[in-house]
Amino acid sequence: MADYTTELDCVRTFLLAIHTVATTKHYPAEASKLSGITDASFQRMLVHPPELMGSDGDSFYWKRYKIEIEEVGEIGLMTAINNILIGIDKFNRRAALGAGFVYASAPKMLHLKYANSDPVKAKSKSGNWKCNIWIDVEWSTS
Repeated sequence: MADYTTELDCVRTFLLAIHTVATTKHYPAEASKLSGITDASFQRMLVHPPELMGSDGDSFYWKRYKIEIEEVGEIGLMTAINNILIGIDKFNRRAALGAGFVYASAPKMLHLKYANSDPVKAKSKSGNWKCNIWIDVEWSTS
């Protein structure tokens, strides 16, 4: 597999590998809003461009990515969040993540951590549940 084109590609592919039921895109190249992602089951995620958090002064820097999640029901949303937390742990230990993610294709993606989330909300009309989470990714410049 070829190297991922962008850092957003790496993060999106990571999410696809750990929560395989959701259609996952990144902004702005693939989708401009969560509701613009076509998925008949309403299981979708949108990765937003990051905020640069800081650097250790050497060749490493942290970026924070907002991820919008929509799932059918509370169980689906909590499964997505649990899969992300389990995936972060596996990534940091370099354990197998599942189909689609190749560590060698993302050599500059070094470390992940769950940073924050907003309150879980149920949409009243459709019954779907939404949540925004933020994950931090440590990258290498070389």
